[in-house]
Amino acid sequence: MYYEMIGFHGEAQDEPLTDEIECPDLSKATLFLDLDGTLVDLAPTPDGIQVAPDLGELLGLLYERTEGRTVIISGRAIEDAAQYLQGFGGPMIGGHGAQERLVDGTIKRHELADETTVQRLGDMADSFAATHPGLLCERKPTGVVLHFRKDESLAAPAYAFLRALSETHRGFDLHHSKMAYELRPAGIGKDVSMRKMMQQDGFAGTRPIFFGDDVTDEPALQWVAAQGGIAVKIGEGETAAQARLEDPSSARRTLRRWTQKEH
Repeated sequence: MYYEMIGFHGEAQDEPLTDEIECPDLSKATLFLDLDGTLVDLAPTPDGIQVAPDLGELLGLLYERTEGRTVIISGRAIEDAAQYLQGFGGPMIGGHGAQERLVDGTIKRHELADETTVQRLGDMADSFAATHPGLLCERKPTGVVLHFRKDESLAAPAYAFLRALSETHRGFDLHHSKMAYELRPAGIGKDVSMRKMMQQDGFAGTRPIFFGDDVTDEPALQWVAAQGGIAVKIGEGETAAQARLEDPSSARRTLRRWTQKEH
């Protein structure tokens, strides 16, 4: 029902869930992994997620097997995502592509959003959420999110409010997410960031793999599939991915199996 409401229609319909996915040669691959809903279960609030005790070790193994090409790609700001992934020093993409953490730890921010405008959008969204108990405002370095996980009846007013802001603030687009709506700078997307990274030295010529769960991940899933990579949808919903896993624990289990495969 939710996906119908937001108007997303993938190229493939729901298919039976399966843990049996092709085991790739990780030494010739670049692995992109979403965080929320993919590696960890969603929680009522963004700061309420629970990280599996062995996730850090798993990411370390994947980083080793891919020869440094395991990339966390999240809608969260890098600084936020990193606190849940202590010990992972690999590349990260945050804010759906608005930030990039290089291998040396340097964080680059794409200057597509004026800080004053982002601050103003955040202030207005904060005020709106304060008058609607059940809404949660999440401020990001390049935009703002309104979550309605606690009260789905607030989806419509949250959408209307952010839609109005998008129409009065040029350069910002409204995006649908799981139980949330987000304003972020135009021209930013996980698929855009993936294409750029796959052109860099050390990544070019490798096979892209992406695990994602959200409707906002669909353009990237579709792009990876089109490149002959492996696109994996986590959870329910229409998708352009060729494969599907039931939940984050299934995703972690599959990734663990991949690290144990000898090529």
